[in-house]
Amino acid sequence: MQIEQLIRDNADLLSLPEVCLQIQLLADDPEAGREDFAHIIIQDPAFTAQLLKRVNSAAYGLPSRVDTVSRAVGLVGINELRKLALAMAAVEVFRGQPLQGYDMLTFWRHGVFVALVAQGLARQAGVLHAERLFIAGLLHDIGHLVMFTRMPHACVRLGPAVLAHAEDLCEQERALLGWDHAALGGALLRHWQLPEELCLAAACHHAPLGLEQGARETALVALANQVAHAVEQQPGPAAGAEHDPYTRFIEIEDAAPVLAALGHVPRELWRQAGVGPAAVPGCLQQAGGEFDALLELLYGF
Repeated sequence: MQIEQLIRDNADLLSLPEVCLQIQLLADDPEAGREDFAHIIIQDPAFTAQLLKRVNSAAYGLPSRVDTVSRAVGLVGINELRKLALAMAAVEVFRGQPLQGYDMLTFWRHGVFVALVAQGLARQAGVLHAERLFIAGLLHDIGHLVMFTRMPHACVRLGPAVLAHAEDLCEQERALLGWDHAALGGALLRHWQLPEELCLAAACHHAPLGLEQGARETALVALANQVAHAVEQQPGPAAGAEHDPYTRFIEIEDAAPVLAALGHVPRELWRQAGVGPAAVPGCLQQAGGEFDALLELLYGF
């Protein structure tokens, strides 16, 4: 089955709420103001309730309770609202869908960490609207969720390679399906009408070098993914101790093993991203500090 047909055949299940699409479009309008966003959001009471619930969570740490959408937009900002709305909607699209041999929480834990690191690297690189890289990082592997929810036969053959982050994973996928999860993810983000640079970041994060469009965004997501894998592969502490790899490296001096594991990353990729390895410890520190609250914000509700 071709990618386009797969998305067409499952369009109802794989579509974002209309309110989310309208938020994305309005966010690109320089004339749009707080009340314009509030007017769109309140048309969907369920989405409004979920949005306010998240804005009032510990992740934002606001001094008083927010009970109107207009005030929420004013406090968190339009760009943050856009990021939150899209992340919320993406999680909800797949919530409750059956998975075979693949854990949804494991998927989103990896995605949230890549998102935080990608956003941090983007800020270090001086990228305008670095929060866009959060979305690109969060959704970089979204093609796997489509495969594992809509193509159960692929789960049986590819599940072990996905879980092991096999180096030849994309080759295995292309041999079986004719395309890989990255291409499928890019196509889904186009279906969701995301900016092309973010679609390319998903589609090309396993082959990021030499792009003409979206080169920096793709490189930043590819690097963040490499950082996440390096963190995940670090040995845990002594037996019996609690161990969460994503929050383990919040002390700058603890990042040396992760940097060593990134030694294979081509210099050209760092150059394309506009950032160097020296940025990684600070990104790990910030990502580790924000990880638990953000995971709860997106997945725990």
